[in-house]
This record gives sequence, C-alpha cells and structure tokens, in this order.
Amino acid sequence: MLEDIARSLSSPLVHSALLFILLRLAYLSSKSKLLSFFSFLPISWLLLCSMTYPSVLLIKHLEDPYPTVKIESKAWQQTDAIVILACNYFEDNELPFVSRWPNCSMQRNHHAARMYHLVNKPIYLAGDILGKKDVNSQAVHNREFLTNMGVNSHDIFINAKGRNTETEVAALAEMLDGKYISLVTSASHLTRALTYFEDYNIKVLPIPVEHLSRKKVEPVLGLPNAFSLYRSERALHEYLGLIYQNHLR
Repeated sequence: MLEDIARSLSSPLVHSALLFILLRLAYLSSKSKLLSFFSFLPISWLLLCSMTYPSVLLIKHLEDPYPTVKIESKAWQQTDAIVILACNYFEDNELPFVSRWPNCSMQRNHHAARMYHLVNKPIYLAGDILGKKDVNSQAVHNREFLTNMGVNSHDIFINAKGRNTETEVAALAEMLDGKYISLVTSASHLTRALTYFEDYNIKVLPIPVEHLSRKKVEPVLGLPNAFSLYRSERALHEYLGLIYQNHLR
C-alpha cells in the first residue's frame, strides 16, 4: 500500500497538481492571500523538475557516492558472486526480445553478463511475478536474458520471490549468507539497496549502472522537457523510499 502511494506521488505531475488543487480549495474557503501565493508554488516546482539542471542536481546526490567500477577492475573480481536486482519486463511475445526490457533491466543485466564473461562468477536473481496477466517471474525472465547473453544456466541461481527491493533482498539473504557480492543495480537505487543488504550482514561492493546524470555537469538553461521530468520522478521515488526505509518500516 505505501509502495503504491509512493510510486504515485513520486511523479511531479501528480503531486504538484494535487497540491495545487488542495491549496486552491483552501484559498477559496478562506480567501487568504498567503494561501493564494502558496498555491502557485507547486507549479513552480513542476517547472523546476522539468528542467535539465535542477533535475540533474536532484539525482546526482543519489548517484555520485558510488564510483564507477570498470569491467576489468580487480575489485569486483575479488567478490564471490554477482547479484542483479530486478527492475521490470514487458511480458509480450509480440514484441521483439530487445523491446521487452526497460532501460533499467537492460543495463543491469547486460553489465552483469559482461562481468561474467570476464570472470565466471555465480549470478543470483530474485523477483516475483509482477503483472496481473504475467506468467513468469522477473527472476525467470532475467535468467532468460542472461542465458541469451551466453551465461551458463548452471551459474545462475534464482529465488522467484520479492516484489520490491526489500523483499528481493529478503528472498536472497539465505543464499548469500557469508558471501561477498558485487551488487549490480541503478546508481540512484544503491543507497536504499545497500541498507537492505546490510540488515542481513551481507558484504557488498556497489556496481552502479544506468546513470541518469553525467559525472561532471555545469549549469545550463533550457526549456522544460519530458526526460528531465522522468529523471526527477526517479530521484523523488528514491527519496520517498529512503524516508520509508529510515522512518516507517
């Protein structure tokens, strides 16, 4: 329930519009000039979230703490296993195989497959059935992706449970007990994911992928755009997830 609410409210389009309506209704009932002024702040926030530089700043605080780990790095080769957190999959056989994977899943799986081909570490996957009409779990779909990329199926271990990061980690915890893992997931997602693994005393080397900001950025002016709005939504989703993780669970 809380996850669904957070997912809805993480969109600036949704929470800005909702807050604007609530403030305007409050103004109409009270005629307060202060409320009239504040009712336009959500629109200003929406514009900021839709612009390149503010949206980059919003997500960089999540991505920058985790340095890039190159494929040839010896650091990850010293770990015992590779863990890939699930993102999503479109279970639609009428689409070409490559079109069934959103960018988050594509980058996580592809990067892990490249790591595997350098050093054959076991790969661990979790993830339940997400879509109401889906037949197979996210873990099974990700295994299919990896085997298509040449990963030996005998080196892939799955637990087809977990509908979010917290429950995915819980599903993998027993399998990973005592292991030092390379965790492949979106850069902005790592802060939350690492805490869940720490809850089970699992030692983790973060492997960030799917960056939505460059390492070096400079202030830039530009018009509102859809990608910046998406980048802000991804950042806000993580911030709401951190509030839940640190204060509500």
